[in-house]
Amino acid sequence: MLAHLSATLIVFAACTSDQPTPAPSPPLGGSPTPAGSGVTPGPETAAPPTPGPGSPGPSTPGPEPSTGVVTPPPTVAPPTPTPFPTERPESPPLRSVDVGLERVAGGFTAPVGVFHARDERIFVAEQQGRVKVLRPAGDRFEPAGTFLDMSPLVACCGERGILGIAFHPQYAENGLFYVTYSNNTHSFVLDERRVSADDPDRADPDYRREVLKVYKPHDYHWGGGIHFGPDGYLWLAMGDGGFMRDVDFVGDPDEDAQKLSSLFGKILRFDPLDPDGEGRRDYSIPDDNPYVGRDDAKPEIWALGTRNPWRWSFDSLTGDLWITDTGHNVWEEINRARYPDLGKGRNYGWRLMEGPDCYIPATGCDPQGKTSRPLASYRHVDAGNGFQCAITGGQVYRGTLYPAMRSRFFFGDYCSGQIFSVDANGKERQQPRVMLDTALTISSIGADAGGELYITEYQEGAVYRLTGEPGG
Repeated sequence: MLAHLSATLIVFAACTSDQPTPAPSPPLGGSPTPAGSGVTPGPETAAPPTPGPGSPGPSTPGPEPSTGVVTPPPTVAPPTPTPFPTERPESPPLRSVDVGLERVAGGFTAPVGVFHARDERIFVAEQQGRVKVLRPAGDRFEPAGTFLDMSPLVACCGERGILGIAFHPQYAENGLFYVTYSNNTHSFVLDERRVSADDPDRADPDYRREVLKVYKPHDYHWGGGIHFGPDGYLWLAMGDGGFMRDVDFVGDPDEDAQKLSSLFGKILRFDPLDPDGEGRRDYSIPDDNPYVGRDDAKPEIWALGTRNPWRWSFDSLTGDLWITDTGHNVWEEINRARYPDLGKGRNYGWRLMEGPDCYIPATGCDPQGKTSRPLASYRHVDAGNGFQCAITGGQVYRGTLYPAMRSRFFFGDYCSGQIFSVDANGKERQQPRVMLDTALTISSIGADAGGELYITEYQEGAVYRLTGEPGG
């Protein structure tokens, strides 16, 4: 209980340059908490940073490592949209399941994500900017060293730090992977990196290509999860404009999530490689993105109206897109966009809506025809081992070790330690089902190449495998 209370206080701690934090806090979108909840007010009660060249956080700005003069990675064929399936893949029916946890690795500092490169290894991201690589050893994983250390580039902590990792679909051939993070000039950055030529467990320290860089005027809600979709393009989920404590605790003060002229509060889709073969650009835009050709819109945008989509994913069987979006002060929500449409041009609602309810205006917001309703949502209440405060996604289980878990989308709550699921192949409106109450501080749920699911425990610095046996 004391450990969990400590975790709750950390996720709700202010992270400013004149108030050093003893341990980094996860980049989750904590929420202002109503009086009498018994929880310390969230990170959004901290003063927003003053726009400028300096880092707003406690990290000491470090020099950017030289990119050096290097040979560009090999050119690869551009991705092409996946043809529509003639018959939609079907998931197996839900079964009764008793969910459990198995500790498989430890010794991490503020782990915030588990990723894979389509082989037997898993990669664990630490918030301050390091990525550790692990190899399987029986039922556990053994450390194989630090794959990447980009901590001099990364501003930490609070909701800042390393945000996402995605390995290129042709990683085995081209060695390319992508990393998102908050940097020391308060910008959101997407970098292209590559593996070392002589060690598969180490990244090339001299190769870094900046693909995208956007200055973030307000703190909080960095989002930053990235995945290559079933179409071969890179998808990026951006958090909204942030939070201003001096304007009635209002969320997204500049209304960026609803502006097509802003990348914040959006799902983006683009090709990070130059498809033309004539030199290299930062990235190119697929012709079928919904706002291509519009002067009033950013062509990278695929969908809009997100607040802080922290950990999200594609279903490896059906191709469906699953987005867990951290709420403001009442609701946490889960969205599903079916393949092959994948929510093209969809408005997920923020800040007109928070979950299923109006946010601004508080009543009479008339979302009909303007926004989509979430598939599932839950309120901020005392539950499990603490106050529900911040959803973290999220994967559909497609592994082989625990057949009873198949066809469930699993997600967790950072503060309460609860693990939930919904039916991945089920109705458009569902009620989240609590699968397990834990004392963990759940910062992410990720998968390995075989579809097994792993939870990062932020305070303990450990990784747990999600298990599931047939229930009675």
